[in-house]
Amino acid sequence: MVDLKIEIGKKIKTMRMARGWTQADLCGDETELTIRQLARIENGQAMPTIPKLVYLAQQLDVNLQDLVDLATVELPKKYLALKNRLIRYHTYGDPDRIAQQEQIFDEIYDEFYDNLPEEEQLSVEILQVHANVFSSLDVGFGLSLLEEYFQQVLKKNVYSSNDLLIINVYFLCCAVGLEDKEYFEELSNRILLSIDYSDLNHLYLLERIIISILAQIDYRDYLPYIKTLREIIEESKNYQHKPSVYAFEAKYFLEIEGDKEKMIESYDKAILFAKMLNDDILVKKLELEKEKDLAT
Repeated sequence: MVDLKIEIGKKIKTMRMARGWTQADLCGDETELTIRQLARIENGQAMPTIPKLVYLAQQLDVNLQDLVDLATVELPKKYLALKNRLIRYHTYGDPDRIAQQEQIFDEIYDEFYDNLPEEEQLSVEILQVHANVFSSLDVGFGLSLLEEYFQQVLKKNVYSSNDLLIINVYFLCCAVGLEDKEYFEELSNRILLSIDYSDLNHLYLLERIIISILAQIDYRDYLPYIKTLREIIEESKNYQHKPSVYAFEAKYFLEIEGDKEKMIESYDKAILFAKMLNDDILVKKLELEKEKDLAT
């Protein structure tokens, strides 16, 4: 893989210089590719992902095959399965689940990380940052990531998977104690406008983000996010977050409508769905939340 990275990097650099272009010329506004990323690719330090190769081929006006044989950059199925498991993994702060999560990270780092394209390496790093912030409740674990990538994400109207993972880290950091929440409201509103129902992987990440937003906003602002979350779940047929929908509705019925009967009914539905998912930790978490709200 190292030889392949060097070979691709040399091709891109040679083609760029033959046109008399600087790295800034090739990267444009850096929405698709930053100068730093291009430098790492050209130096053979990073393997570009297929979307970045497509972008580079378009900018250089060459065929994709002139840059790389696509068969050589296919991602291992086992790695993709582990990554997907991390994306969908909820620890709820449970020590055993956190330990299991770290085992998944260890397996990825030991077996796959060094040979992954840079975008995939970044995916793993973002997921690790999110796990560190969540388990430690220390926003410091997320600051360097946000400083490097967040402004680039804000320039976009269409988000990649990594963009959504970074946005998820941002909202988590806001929940944990990020002082600068300048973009919270703007980004919360933009998320509602960026739902692509044709991409199931993106839908799941958007579910995670909306849940993070709901955990922080005023109860009076719940309804648009709950409505969108319900629509996503119905479209994706993924019911992992169904208990969360009912739990947020319970909060709305209690705090805005003052209706404890509806609150209890929604919590009971949330707990029932959590039991159907065989998630004992989530069941206990919801039962405790219900008891706390009943005591108010």
